[in-house]
Amino acid sequence: MPLPHLARDAGGSITILAAVAMALAAACAAFAIDLGSVFYESRRLQGIADAAAISAAGNLDTPTSAAQGAIDANRAPRPVTAQVVTGVWRADPALAVADRFSVTAASPNAARVTMREDVPLFFGRMFGLHTVHLSRSATAARIDLASFSLGSRLAALNGGLANQLLSGLTGSAISLSALDYAALASSDVDLFSYAEALRAELSLNGSYDDALTTSTTAARALDALAHALTVSGQSAAAAAVAKLVTGAGSRTVDLAKLIDLGPIGEQDHSAPGQSIMVNGFGLAEALLELGGAHQIQLDLGSSIAGLAAAKATLVIGDRMESSPWIAVTASGDPIVRTSQARLYVDVAIGGSPTLKLLGISAVRLPLYVELAEAQAKLSSLNCSGGNRGATLSVLPSLGHVSIADVTASNLSTMTATAIESPATIVNVAGIKVTGSARTDLAGNGWQTVSFNAADIAAHATRTVDSNGFVGAITGSLLGKLHLTVAGVALPGLGGLVTPLLSAAAPSIDQLLSGLLDVLGLHLGQADVRIDGVRCGQAALVA
Repeated sequence: MPLPHLARDAGGSITILAAVAMALAAACAAFAIDLGSVFYESRRLQGIADAAAISAAGNLDTPTSAAQGAIDANRAPRPVTAQVVTGVWRADPALAVADRFSVTAASPNAARVTMREDVPLFFGRMFGLHTVHLSRSATAARIDLASFSLGSRLAALNGGLANQLLSGLTGSAISLSALDYAALASSDVDLFSYAEALRAELSLNGSYDDALTTSTTAARALDALAHALTVSGQSAAAAAVAKLVTGAGSRTVDLAKLIDLGPIGEQDHSAPGQSIMVNGFGLAEALLELGGAHQIQLDLGSSIAGLAAAKATLVIGDRMESSPWIAVTASGDPIVRTSQARLYVDVAIGGSPTLKLLGISAVRLPLYVELAEAQAKLSSLNCSGGNRGATLSVLPSLGHVSIADVTASNLSTMTATAIESPATIVNVAGIKVTGSARTDLAGNGWQTVSFNAADIAAHATRTVDSNGFVGAITGSLLGKLHLTVAGVALPGLGGLVTPLLSAAAPSIDQLLSGLLDVLGLHLGQADVRIDGVRCGQAALVA
């Protein structure tokens, strides 16, 4: 065929294009195989580094041999090299993750393992590339951990008061029996089990933190608590929580403000022997308290012996919280705080025969209690041998108690000081008796409380008293009370009123104590317990 005709002939062009395309496809396939192989080996090498770092951090006396043992156990298919260094890990959020590990031989609490391996290529050799050098590192820290609770005053739980409190928190009628309260007050739940139950309730996969940071409702959060109690064999307590679910409603709660599992929150399962126990009633109440200040009206009628009537207004600020499991730091962080609370109780005391002759059927005594938060912090942790223990520094709840009139609007604003005015004790037929008194709860700073292994195992609760605590608070106030009589001049009226108030003082103290017990609070006191101690276990931190 003449050359001009050959140049114009298009026959066979598809074959040429197909051959070129097949060559490109083969090259891409070869590249994908090599890339997949390198990615797989990278993941495998990272897994070995993670295991080696955890082993080294858990055995800081012999970190290199411990890391090598983990490498051998994972049976690397080709030679690898490992560099093991020890140092100090500081879980300081102000530092970049890369800057939190410092290499040092003095008092290390962490180990970093760097793994290196040459991975062979299958098709890269066609281009003169025989291997790819991989390097992966992992850092693990040994963290001696403890969790503790503050404000678990449940020994004298009053069912009637607690029902009114829970009804106020949920916005609907709650009716738990005495047996319900007894079961719930004596129950303990593991926060890991609770997080797993919450994860199932929300149909989530992932870590504990993923579950705790997911937006949910109070009802679903309580549902998870009921499930966790059922799994642990505490069916009576679970049934009590189930009664709270129907009243909890669709209010959204932020569980991350209540539960912080610290570095363990990144896990998706708990290690054997790893647990954080908290009281079931305390957790249920804390879940309902989430979401800001709550103002609750309690009408106690004449149920308190010695009182003709009693009404209470309760304002709850920040909720009680339990500490995360974290390393002990030089500053003793974290600090755990109870609720702030304001309690205004308006009681009526039946008049004496003499007062009734004057037309005074009852005498009024309004009491205002303002409590700051109690605080506790972990100051030291003993992990030596079998004598594990912990020491807390505790600052009891301080505040003051007054005989005073306070308006409802003043009570509800927790960020502003409530305005207290002289209390009107009698106001009838032109006779007005007013009076005021105040007792401040003073303390001398932080107090130290130690727990040994037996205390921790028994979940023993210790009560810490402020040095300025006044036991018979109403009687103390009445000793400072100055009465002013206005209107019709009746000599000796103050002398008739004061004995009547004094006789009712024990009943009023009982009422105040019962109301604050349900909140897990008390005047000038703080209840603390160690929920658990975990020593010597390592966790990946980077």
